[in-house]
Amino acid sequence: MKRIGPISGIIALTSTLSALAQSQNQGAGEGVRLATAQIVVWLLAGALVLIVAVVYIVRNRSERDPSRIITPRFKPPRGVSAALAAYLSDRAATSRVFTAAVAELAARGLVKVVGGPKPRIDRLPHPPDERPPLELRALMEALLPQRRPQLELGSENGEILLLAKSELERNLTKAAAPYLQPNDAAVTAVELLSSLALALATGLVYGRYEAAIITGIVVFAYVFLGAIALRAAARSWDRYQQVPGLIQLRELARLTINLLFVLLIPLMGGYWLGVAAGKTAGTLAALVMLAGTWGAYLLPALTPEGAEVWRHLLGLARYLSTTDAEELRRIGAPEDAPEILRQLYPYAIALGVESAFARRLENHLNAYPDDVQAAMLWDTGTESYPRMVGQYTYSLGVSRALRAAYQQAGAYTPKLPRKR
Repeated sequence: MKRIGPISGIIALTSTLSALAQSQNQGAGEGVRLATAQIVVWLLAGALVLIVAVVYIVRNRSERDPSRIITPRFKPPRGVSAALAAYLSDRAATSRVFTAAVAELAARGLVKVVGGPKPRIDRLPHPPDERPPLELRALMEALLPQRRPQLELGSENGEILLLAKSELERNLTKAAAPYLQPNDAAVTAVELLSSLALALATGLVYGRYEAAIITGIVVFAYVFLGAIALRAAARSWDRYQQVPGLIQLRELARLTINLLFVLLIPLMGGYWLGVAAGKTAGTLAALVMLAGTWGAYLLPALTPEGAEVWRHLLGLARYLSTTDAEELRRIGAPEDAPEILRQLYPYAIALGVESAFARRLENHLNAYPDDVQAAMLWDTGTESYPRMVGQYTYSLGVSRALRAAYQQAGAYTPKLPRKR
């Protein structure tokens, strides 16, 4: 007997149901179309109930964050590197994660980062005795093994950057395991329930399995991307509420854009299905898409330890983003010292408050110009620093160059050997 794969099974089921609906439509007319619409309504309603049930059951088993009170913190959480802090925020090895990791290597005295359109990373000859976390050691070994004293982050070294990206992500996944509860099986179930329900509904209403397949793929992609958009919107809202030094309008703009993406696509999909199957079916279709996206966003949870670390990081972000001297005194912050500014700069990158912290660094260096070498994270030698206008512009410029280099590595395609 020939085995039927899941995709073939869906196509066959949709084709059968569509053929049945078409044959009934030819024989019974408007009454059968109403019956088909009723089947679609029950199908979507059942899918909605199942999605809500899965989210409710799994979510209740996960530890929730019991406290929303954020107090300023003046040191990073113990055992959490800047790269891991960025990873807990982004839930992926993004360019910000990479930049925070390189910045921490520089802050620990392991490398020197020379600015420019193509930033260069140099291995320092006498590193400190203290061993960095595993994710930083893996990145260091990928970028600068013993045989390679320096590396220019350009497209010509794309293969090396791609390896570094892979090693960083692999080791950060391990490091983040105690803090994250991904619930991958439940997330996949919610994504599949949403896409299959909408695919079957489309197949029944329009009688074309091609439309059902396209709908299923689009809904699956939307639920996946919509959960990412909701996560980004939640981060923007947290920073807007808890981190006063940020540009508030920028955070609100990010929040609005992400929410518009989440809301508009279900409304368009519901309207498209509602035209053929009625308002009830269209409304349920939109609700299924929204519930799937909301579930995929809610199900990956923080462990109890992760929730505590995340509150700590938000408190640290609040401290790092504060530039007003009077406010710093009010919250009991320690006096800025060059060593403290240098050690905390990677966390400012990781937590998305680099612009505010770079301004604070510049204010300190304007008052104490002799602290430049001790406080500046990036190289202050003649190769790059004197060509820049101000510490603020230079600091942000190097960070942006590192992010751009990492993003280019993501687009790098290894060259295959030619056949002779």
